[in-house]
Amino acid sequence: MPCDICCSEPGFCRDCCCILCCKTVSSAYGGYSYIKCQVKVGAGICGHVAHMECALRCLLAGKVGGSIGLDAQYHCRRCDGRTDMISHVNNLLQTCKAADLDDEIRKKILNLGACLLRGSQKPIAKELLRRIELAISKLKCGTNLEDIWKEDDSLIAHSADHGNDVMEVTVNDSPLDVRTGLESYNFLSRSLKLEAEVDQVLQDLRKSQEFEYKLAEETLQAQKTYLQNLYEQLDSEKYELACQNSSGSVVSFSAVRERKKQIRRELVKFEVMKKVANGFGRTSNDIIMEHFGLKMID
Repeated sequence: MPCDICCSEPGFCRDCCCILCCKTVSSAYGGYSYIKCQVKVGAGICGHVAHMECALRCLLAGKVGGSIGLDAQYHCRRCDGRTDMISHVNNLLQTCKAADLDDEIRKKILNLGACLLRGSQKPIAKELLRRIELAISKLKCGTNLEDIWKEDDSLIAHSADHGNDVMEVTVNDSPLDVRTGLESYNFLSRSLKLEAEVDQVLQDLRKSQEFEYKLAEETLQAQKTYLQNLYEQLDSEKYELACQNSSGSVVSFSAVRERKKQIRRELVKFEVMKKVANGFGRTSNDIIMEHFGLKMID
């Protein structure tokens, strides 16, 4: 989605320039250093990119309190859309597992992932952060690459040492609980799916609320302007009526009375419309349909 703000600047490219510092992003090492906003805008996506370090410095990524309220998320300054960082950090981990990666680059990527997750209250983010910090400590100790990504022994059940523990085997790519014969589920993948679903629902909710707010704002403003014009017409007609002996005005008392009746009708209508303050979901469907032209589905 090209825009008329940053994209109009000479030399700025939406796909290759950071929206926060305007410098070119790098696709080296899987493009770990930047993020591209995939939030849907109109018929396409936002598409603006930003350095992750810039976003962290600007308090637009990671765990951020206050009015912005981010929890392991990225907030795009262009479209105000939010992106969950769990999947992004998982991609960083996959990049780190490449055998041909320099250890210093690997540490830099892991530290970036840790910054994006640190302070998060999401269980899955806490688990990912634990894994990242463990990998960082192993790297500092000079651990072999193949051992860095192994889970610590406290998280692995050994059937030989613990007869009552559950041992898992894989059948058709699905883990199977040997003791019960029931299919077990990978916590990480299931949690990621749930996180993504919740984020999508919240994004859709925000969009629907923004639409309803804009509709209410435009309709109420139009009614306010209409009432103001009626009051102005009434004052003008009353003034002409008072001066009709000298000016020969054709304004009659009946016209003034009708104008007052019209204003009263519109004020009643305005009071009914104000009930939308409770929210579209708590306002009568008849009111929403008649005054806002929106058909609510039960």
